[in-house]
Amino acid sequence: MLQSLADDLNQNLFYIESDLRHTLGESPISQIQTVLDRAVAVNQSLSVISVSVDGVHISVSSSRSLVGQLLGKNYFPMTDLAQGFVKGHVHYQKTVNFYENNTDANQIVLLITLDSQYVFDRMNRIAFFYGFSLFIALGLIAIAVYIVADRIITVPFVRIINDARDGNARLGYFFIDELSELNRTLNDTFGSLRQKQYELKQSLARTTYLDSVLRTVADINQLLITSKNVRELMDQSVSRLARHPGYSVCMILRAEQAQLMVRACSINEDNPLCLGRLMTDGAELDVGNPFIQAFMTKRAVVVEQISHDATAPDLPRAPWQLLAAQKDAGSVIALPLISNVHDDPMGVLVVFALRASGIDLQEIAMLEELAGDIGFAIRAFEYREQLQHHLTTDADTGLPNRVAFIDQMNTNSGGLIGLINIDRFSDINAVYGVDIGDALLKKYGLWLKARAQGREDIQLYKMGGDEFALYFRSAESLSEVRLFFVDLIAATANTAFMVAGVEIVLTITVGVAHGVDRGVAHASAAIKQAKLDHQSIGLFDGLDSTRQQENNIAWYKRIRDAIETSRIVPYFQPIVDNKTQKVTKYEALIRMIDTDGQVISPYQFLDVAKKTKLYSQLTRMMIDKVLDVFKESTIPVSINLSTEDLMNQELSEYLAQRLTETGMGHLLVFEILESEGVNNYEVVSAFIQRFKAKGCLFAIDDFGSGYSNFDHLIKLDMDILKIDGSLIRTLPHDRNSQIIVQHICDFAHEMGIRTVAEFVSNEAIYHQVCEIGIDDSQGYYFYPPLERPF
Repeated sequence: MLQSLADDLNQNLFYIESDLRHTLGESPISQIQTVLDRAVAVNQSLSVISVSVDGVHISVSSSRSLVGQLLGKNYFPMTDLAQGFVKGHVHYQKTVNFYENNTDANQIVLLITLDSQYVFDRMNRIAFFYGFSLFIALGLIAIAVYIVADRIITVPFVRIINDARDGNARLGYFFIDELSELNRTLNDTFGSLRQKQYELKQSLARTTYLDSVLRTVADINQLLITSKNVRELMDQSVSRLARHPGYSVCMILRAEQAQLMVRACSINEDNPLCLGRLMTDGAELDVGNPFIQAFMTKRAVVVEQISHDATAPDLPRAPWQLLAAQKDAGSVIALPLISNVHDDPMGVLVVFALRASGIDLQEIAMLEELAGDIGFAIRAFEYREQLQHHLTTDADTGLPNRVAFIDQMNTNSGGLIGLINIDRFSDINAVYGVDIGDALLKKYGLWLKARAQGREDIQLYKMGGDEFALYFRSAESLSEVRLFFVDLIAATANTAFMVAGVEIVLTITVGVAHGVDRGVAHASAAIKQAKLDHQSIGLFDGLDSTRQQENNIAWYKRIRDAIETSRIVPYFQPIVDNKTQKVTKYEALIRMIDTDGQVISPYQFLDVAKKTKLYSQLTRMMIDKVLDVFKESTIPVSINLSTEDLMNQELSEYLAQRLTETGMGHLLVFEILESEGVNNYEVVSAFIQRFKAKGCLFAIDDFGSGYSNFDHLIKLDMDILKIDGSLIRTLPHDRNSQIIVQHICDFAHEMGIRTVAEFVSNEAIYHQVCEIGIDDSQGYYFYPPLERPF
């Protein structure tokens, strides 16, 4: 900056020197005053300009006052102008050479005094200019340096930092090798971190997904526990499974007759590809069927990347592929339903998944366990249902049985009960065999079911043996139900049931009672009373029961009074040999003589006597009076004994004593009432053997009346078999009765047992009895019961 000011002054002085040389070369020295004055006037930087010719005194000066003064020592050489500025000098001198008249060389001393204010102002302006220029230059340099540094260092750092912050390091090269290396390191690090992050996200997503599958499986396991039946179990299981966000359609297929049928589906039942659909449609389509593969191999089968190629609509596809396309399923898994490892599959659990990438291995393991749980639950329900079915269903007829009927009564004790008993069914078993008897029960049960069809208020039950029950839920009176059974009894009698080529006609007896308290017992009692009264229907109600109790009390008094007054008497009905028509024996029949002399039938008082413990007294009176009548006779006489008599040890001892006293054992035949049943064979057999030793004979009475059992003839060593009148009186017009009686007669003769036909009331019956080969006959066709036999 000072050199620039010095150069500027030097340039001005150069012009001044040129003027001085020119003036001195042509004019005397006195003429240079004008040059000096003009120079000072023109150059603001000059304060005073002087010339010394001799180098001692000032010869000419722009300041006139200085002319003649001596030169001071404070003038510096002009060449040190720049340094002088630094030291603050303003006085300078310079020797100027010139040629006077262009011939003689002379010299003068040029003296200048600078204007210090101007110089310093100029210096300040120059300094400000150069300072400002320097500032601008330095600023530009700084900007340039900043730009360069930013491009070389900052920008790469910022990029690296931003990439680090964003986790998105990119491979790149920089001017500074260290930055390139740092970027590569960060790129590798972030690449590894991104991979780890991706793996962690995948792991988290997989864990979350598997957790949702596990929760779904847990929910279904809870449903397996709370479901009420197999249908509910399967429906709720597939519905809950399909609600999982990763699944589309879920189904349960059951194996039925070598086919897999859809029995539970998570989508609308109207979908033709779902419920009830056969999932096997031909061998050419079944080759890749995962359902069949899972069922046959007993292992889970997964199909991934299921194609939904819309460009080939005519390509044949199996139902499972059509369903996958319909529901945009990407994969499917089929799992066999197995209750335990040793069982064959009962079906297949099918899950259509949305993902095309398939099923996770752990997911497969959970679904396999779920399929096992579902299979186990289904088998448990089926076992329970089978057990329930066996417990509550009659095996032969398929109708609800006595257990089901009792359950019905426990839950609903209202309504009315109609108990149906098939008459003489034991004879059918005895003649035709148990197999035909069972087949007949089944056929009759189906017939009854058809008769009750359409009556929602009626439920049919098989009670056991030869009994059925009809439960009327909404019937209000016994008479209303009675009308139904009147029609049923007639329809039964008019229907021929064909079983194994045998035509069988049935008759029934019905007992009707209210379904409260002891309803079944009351209906059974009604049947028993109906049979005693030779009726087809017996009605039991509370009012009748009360009246019956009152009636029983009255009869008890009458019986006891008759015993005390000896009004219990025997009547005697002859038994005729069918070949000779001669009387071969008599049967003693009990009668009560009322106080007015009226003869009372045993049907009116024997049941009351049994209930009131008077029966044994009646038997004793009959024994005494019969022995008294036949003490002089040679013709045998039979006396009826009930199972109660046979079990009565006191009566047995009394009878033995009387036979010992009278010696009439060879004249007595004891008829055991077969209709009451024989349970304790040991006691009965001991009784028979004891009195056979005394010459007595034994007969089974009323054989075929409802409890017929040919074992009685074998085990009890019978001598005579009396065929029940209910069979005999229908012989002329009932082919079934003819067959049954013929079988009974043939069997008895094979055993060496003599046969007697009861209730022979007319010639037609007698001729039929003779044709069958029965030995003896008893009935009104020959003789009615007589007061005296002789």
